[in-house]
Amino acid sequence: MSDPGSRGITWSFGASAPDPSRDASLQLQRAEALRQQGQLDLALTLCQPLVARHPDYYGALYTLGLIYADKNQHPQALGLLVRAVMLNPRSWQALTALSGVYLALGSSEIAAQTLEQARLINPKDPTIFATLGEIYRTEREYELAYDAFSAALELDAKLDVAATGLGMCCMQLGRYEKAAHVFENLVRRGKGSSVALSALTELPRSMVKVDLLAEIARLSPEKSSNKLEFDNAVALTKAAALDRLGRFDEAWQLLTAANRSIYDARQKDVLEVNETQSSNLQHLKERHIQPFAGNSSGQTISLFILGPSRSGKTVLEALLGTLEGVKRGYENPIVENAIRRTFQTAGLLAERAFDQLPADLDSQCREFYFDELSRRAGSAKVFTNTHPARIYDAARIASAFPRVRFIFVKRNLDDNLLRVFMRRYAVGNSYSYSLRSAREHIEWYHQMIDALAMKLPNASRVIQYEDIVADPAGVLRSCAELCGLAEAESVPAGVGDDRNCAKPYQHLMAAALQDAAATQAAVK
Repeated sequence: MSDPGSRGITWSFGASAPDPSRDASLQLQRAEALRQQGQLDLALTLCQPLVARHPDYYGALYTLGLIYADKNQHPQALGLLVRAVMLNPRSWQALTALSGVYLALGSSEIAAQTLEQARLINPKDPTIFATLGEIYRTEREYELAYDAFSAALELDAKLDVAATGLGMCCMQLGRYEKAAHVFENLVRRGKGSSVALSALTELPRSMVKVDLLAEIARLSPEKSSNKLEFDNAVALTKAAALDRLGRFDEAWQLLTAANRSIYDARQKDVLEVNETQSSNLQHLKERHIQPFAGNSSGQTISLFILGPSRSGKTVLEALLGTLEGVKRGYENPIVENAIRRTFQTAGLLAERAFDQLPADLDSQCREFYFDELSRRAGSAKVFTNTHPARIYDAARIASAFPRVRFIFVKRNLDDNLLRVFMRRYAVGNSYSYSLRSAREHIEWYHQMIDALAMKLPNASRVIQYEDIVADPAGVLRSCAELCGLAEAESVPAGVGDDRNCAKPYQHLMAAALQDAAATQAAVK
């Protein structure tokens, strides 16, 4: 992770400066220049000896920390930047970089606290606001992230990391025209990236003015990037652009080649996920779910909108967000935060799975959950969560937390499968890069939905994506009834329509699935 907009170190020499100090400073300048050019290994070879010879050299510790952060070696970066801040507690640059490393390591709270120290020292630095935006974006607080990125750009209109963050927030908030403007401005300034161009392929065609294929052809990897990962990312972005143009055969060729490359490197993850899914489904079928029965009057309703990736959860959440009293939470992490903190407070090894938490710790987990729910939801009557992984612990959530509701979203299997197969995920979802594995995952998710809906009839609804598009008013009425909300006076127009997207690919998908089945049978 790069320190956004890092200024590096400023050096000054007097005529009588000692030679060892001058030599060290010049060597550090060369290391920093190489870092900014993306030549991280060369920068490392210059900076490591400086830290070894001068362990209290703030500049070397800071720059070496940035190098490791740029190489995504965050544990190494952490130790160096902590030492740099110990030596120079008033360095807002080091504090900002340290905050970014905390964020990369999953510690949003300490990242925010560290960044606040930097902001108090230098309240007008755009990189501080850009990092704050990333913290809010990680926490799925998109409105706050939007404001932070906007503040960064007001201070430095050419801060690309802030522009990219702002555009991504606009995508989540449904501000598509603004997103198109932000990303196209980056492209016109020669700052287009696979992230920006991929985002543009997801926007309505009428809003995108640039020639996506031409811009994709101009992309080149940074020196520090993995070329194979870059090539695969570009291929998936180009496939999405070709799909928009109706060039389906070309899109499919790129999709299958790139996804095969990615899947080959992630098969171990897929096997582990398959084992977890199978055991989770079996356990759910066998268990009895007793919804929480404690006193919870006045408590905000936690509405979990669950479905496979690309099934229409965000479309439904945006529709529900028009109801009075509903606050969108997006894929917020408050459940996993509460689980992790409970494990840690109890002195146990931290696990991600709720079912690994001893039942006698549910009350403590509930307190942690309520604390964060209250902070995020405010006065809202309903707070949504669209994190698809909550399907694994939905039964435990219903038993441990009060006023929980579920809306399960299903979509035409082929349409859902295609959109998953076309998606490039930042992390996880290893199954998505194989058509067979992706189909098996969606089918498993539907089985989980059916089992949960049967066991929680008074606290759940099953909604089809196709019904959201065809009858948004009817869907809103059903969801409002589930949550005890007043019906909408009017229904927003234009929820989007991605039905039948797989139709041009059905013969290609059928052939690929048949080949996969034949290969699997031959192996057996």
